[in-house]
Amino acid sequence: MTHFTAEMISAAKRNELEAVAAVIAETETLILKRAADYATRAGRTDHDLADDLAQAGRIRVWESLALFEGETPRQFMTYIDKALHSAMGDLRRKLTQTGVTETAAKDFERALALASGDPYKAARIAATDEMGPRRMTPGHAYAALLSWLGTDSLDRPLDAQLYGDVITLGDVIASQTGIPVDLLDAQDYDSTRRKTIRDHVHRTLGNLGERQRHVLKADHGIAPVRDYGAHGSDAELADDMGATRKQVQEARSKGQKRFRELYQAGARAW
Repeated sequence: MTHFTAEMISAAKRNELEAVAAVIAETETLILKRAADYATRAGRTDHDLADDLAQAGRIRVWESLALFEGETPRQFMTYIDKALHSAMGDLRRKLTQTGVTETAAKDFERALALASGDPYKAARIAATDEMGPRRMTPGHAYAALLSWLGTDSLDRPLDAQLYGDVITLGDVIASQTGIPVDLLDAQDYDSTRRKTIRDHVHRTLGNLGERQRHVLKADHGIAPVRDYGAHGSDAELADDMGATRKQVQEARSKGQKRFRELYQAGARAW
């Protein structure tokens, strides 16, 4: 909760030092929150990156004072929040997504949003018409995927809170594949990650109620349930389950919410 006044904002726009300092102090909580959001991936926060993003955010707040054309505190906070998203998003791409252009990095983030955060699904979507005029070639999409994954070093500790600093991502992949760490390649990483995600999906589904689990499996064709999402209807699914369409729809709504909560709570930080 900030305590801006129209007079404070006006004074800050005139570059009055005391007002500028007050504005920066009042926006600090928002800056730190946005920095943490942008520096967190798969439940793990890169605190060094968060510090860099926060500093970029403070600079952007100061730069935005002269550009703001509104008057009210609400207008100002909306403007500042948008400016922080722009500054931190640009810097994060610059620091973490090397090897591709800034435009490609932005396009891949759009694909990530369409894929609900799944980078492998995003790489597939990026090469389809879902991207509209920003559609990538398959090779370009794969390069963007590798760039997005590139910050994930095989040498970094895997979830230090659980394993300590001794167990690395490479150690875990090596134990699961039977391949020595020094012989691992990108394909080993990709296949192990997919298996980890697949196993976690099935464990999460196993924690749902029977009806919710069956409906979600039917929506995506997860064995042993056939794919009603592509080749059926709620009416047909309800009839096969001995339920009503309303019960199917309620099971889907509640199941999706519960699945999201359980999946995120138990997701492994890769």
